[in-house]
Amino acid sequence: MAIEIVKETIEIAEWETDADGNAYFQKRINLPQGKLHLLKQTDIFEDAYISLSSFAKEKYEIVISPYPAIPTNMVFSTAGPLSNRYSSAGNDSVLFKSIARVVDDQESVVTQFPSLQIAADQKTAFYTDHIYLNVHWMGVADTTYQNLALSFMLVLESKNVSSLTHGIGVLAESHNAMCALLMENGHMVSIQTLRGNVFPMWRYGGIRPEHTLTPTAANAYFLPINTRDAEAMTTTPGIRQAVADARTMSAFDEAFGDKRPDWLKNHLNPGIVAGPVRDQWPPIKHADNGNVRML
Repeated sequence: MAIEIVKETIEIAEWETDADGNAYFQKRINLPQGKLHLLKQTDIFEDAYISLSSFAKEKYEIVISPYPAIPTNMVFSTAGPLSNRYSSAGNDSVLFKSIARVVDDQESVVTQFPSLQIAADQKTAFYTDHIYLNVHWMGVADTTYQNLALSFMLVLESKNVSSLTHGIGVLAESHNAMCALLMENGHMVSIQTLRGNVFPMWRYGGIRPEHTLTPTAANAYFLPINTRDAEAMTTTPGIRQAVADARTMSAFDEAFGDKRPDWLKNHLNPGIVAGPVRDQWPPIKHADNGNVRML
């Protein structure tokens, strides 16, 4: 296990944005091969003030990642020039992300993920043999800027792993880096939907999957019956219909169906669980010594 401190800088004397107001910078840092790397601490420092335009709403984002950060199809902000931002900080391909908004007095307002407290003792692991520093500048289209100077300090710990583990890890990370052009993973719900999927269901309605038994089969199991009578059984179509009925939402003022206690499913005899079936075998009787008596 080896602790390695990596200090690196990105310094650009002058650069020009493209037609959309974007400029991208990258730097690759090679690491020991065939190991598991833990990014334990991360720090970024702005060494100089950047020359600004009259627009004075420039922004930039910094991403530290195992593979080069690729601009996505998602915009950073709808105010001002639309910019294709990097992947979200919660994406598996991102080890660290920071966003800075340059204000009029040239100082930057910075937010980062993980936060300052967690970044001082983080435990982010990756397998690739390199790490990338990525900077995305967002400003006015076709404009020249000057004096970008950023310093980075990374504290890394490397551990030996098997070649199989390392190979699978590298493959997974390369796939993660290529699968984030567009993310829409939220799901809108209504109050009615929320009420129908949480307790108390007796008030809002819902599904009771344990109520899937017919009274005939359940009562035959629980009620005292003549030991010489065949136990009433259900059929496969009957069970399937009961299950389908149980998966149907019911309103709060409607019955759920065949009422049975919630714990009934823990005490079912094999005939009800397995489905169709044959009549119950004739009961057996035992002699005083335990031998089975012939009927």
